Amino acid sequence: MSSFLREFAGLGSRPYPLDHERRRRVLVALAERDMTISDLSRHLYVTRSCISEVISGRRLSQKTEQRIADFLGKSADYLFPLRTPEEIGEMRRAEAATKREAA
Repeated sequence: MSSFLREFAGLGSRPYPLDHERRRRVLVALAERDMTISDLSRHLYVTRSCISEVISGRRLSQKTEQRIADFLGKSADYLFPLRTPEEIGEMRRAEAATKREAA
């Protein structure tokens, strides 16, 4: 098992919670290049939905994260920081609270 997968072992079921920080970092990098998520998906030949899920942290794909980082000229570690089980749990709780408030 790769070190990437070991980091996420036991973190619960998919989809993973929305990771606002990683999404913000990628959107800033895209804005610096005057690009959208759709533009990025066309350049990488990956569906927009897949790119969006990876950027938001809902889908974990080391390969796609690295391709995005390479294309944007940024470090994958910076754009897509690894999360601890505690951080994932905190994001899940925040997401659940937001859903309860909206209902």
